Amino acid sequence: MDKQWVNDEINKIEVPREELQIAIKKGVNRAKQEKPTKRKYKRRKIAWLAAASVCIGVLGSGFVFPQMNRVLAEVPLIGKVYDYFHDTMGQNLFASKLVTELNQQAVSNGVSVTMKSVYYDGGRIGITFTVDNPDKGAKNAVSHDRFYYTYKLADGSPKWMKSASGGGRVTKNGWFGNIKIDYPEKELPPNTTLPITITSIGETRGFWKFDIPVKQLENKKINSKQSVSSEDQQHTFNFENITIGKGATTIDYKAIYPLVGENDLARIHKITDDKGNEIDMSTSGIEFGREKVGDHVESAERSIFEKIPDSAEFITIYPFVRLSEKPAIVKLDEKTPFEMKSTRSDFKIIVNHIQHKNQRLIVNYTLQNVDTKHISMDELINFGEAMNLTDSSYMDQDIVPRGHNVKGSTVKVLDKEKLQFEGTFQLDGKYGVENFSLKDYVLEVLMSPYHPNKTLPPVQIKVK
Repeated sequence: MDKQWVNDEINKIEVPREELQIAIKKGVNRAKQEKPTKRKYKRRKIAWLAAASVCIGVLGSGFVFPQMNRVLAEVPLIGKVYDYFHDTMGQNLFASKLVTELNQQAVSNGVSVTMKSVYYDGGRIGITFTVDNPDKGAKNAVSHDRFYYTYKLADGSPKWMKSASGGGRVTKNGWFGNIKIDYPEKELPPNTTLPITITSIGETRGFWKFDIPVKQLENKKINSKQSVSSEDQQHTFNFENITIGKGATTIDYKAIYPLVGENDLARIHKITDDKGNEIDMSTSGIEFGREKVGDHVESAERSIFEKIPDSAEFITIYPFVRLSEKPAIVKLDEKTPFEMKSTRSDFKIIVNHIQHKNQRLIVNYTLQNVDTKHISMDELINFGEAMNLTDSSYMDQDIVPRGHNVKGSTVKVLDKEKLQFEGTFQLDGKYGVENFSLKDYVLEVLMSPYHPNKTLPPVQIKVK
């Protein structure tokens, strides 16, 4: 099979890992309540394509557990919608009667859409809707019991569109849509109305416009004013506010980055309550904008978790930083051996030799100064497979046209102890390149993945 084709097809697949994990956990737990089972599983390495297939098969089927179907049958319609999309925050708020029910209807090109519910808690907006009478054009786009639609939020600006994710499900109870939005501003103004326009449902284009009322649920805000810095003092988390809502916990913090790491990512790995129980994460690292301040960069950020227990006296936050670095780029006709050095550590790649043979380019390389305690051999292979070949005349352009680059290679281990590898690029075929020559192409290697996460000390914050 064409390796490049596989890579490109995998890149097209959206794998909702968070929803998949939540859905699997819920399904197994519910099934166990009625029929406990004991099984032993072997750990396996699962390819992205297999993971995507599992995701489509499991989520698309709605989990065909008889126990779960009986549970779902007892839930009111709006509650079912949250269950279909594995929206635990929406489920919990609905169970507490804290979801605003809607009945806004719009008709376009003969197709009726009705907004059914909305909630806002912990910086998250959740919206559900129904497609009341899908036409043939919409039905033509159904795949694995899912339908596809496009929409515009507010003014349609990138900050709004990047903050949202949506999905559509076709069930025996009807066609349901769900849009989840991580509110892209720090504060929700009182009496907020969010404009939403659905612009297509499947192959049917239209104009379904709604103005959704969004109201902040009652919450408790804690001013933490605690900080933690990395051992080298280059990164700092200034924790500002902990907001405990009805269904979520929001942590607002300011991240301080060095100029050399202006694209680093300060994130929260997990939080636990005072009994050591981990609180499920919803979103980590919503950013409200970065700015240069003196000799560093400051970024206001937010992470959202499920609600902490009412009885909790404190929470413990585990922060970390992902280091970033520009890709290393070198001309293919460079005399071998040559080095590709990291600008942020002593890590380097030694390219031992390059061979162009039979529509293949073979790169023999060795890694030096790699933290193998935190980076596995499988990860090192995967990092190598992310190397690219690019026509040097397009290096300054955001989009490289097909026929002028090869994304990804096939990597094999030559010497595990010496960390010596061989990467093979397929130059012909549908995803190959035209008129390839060593003097016109460059090798591009992502350096950021070779840096292990920088772990900062945990921080304990009182919530009572």
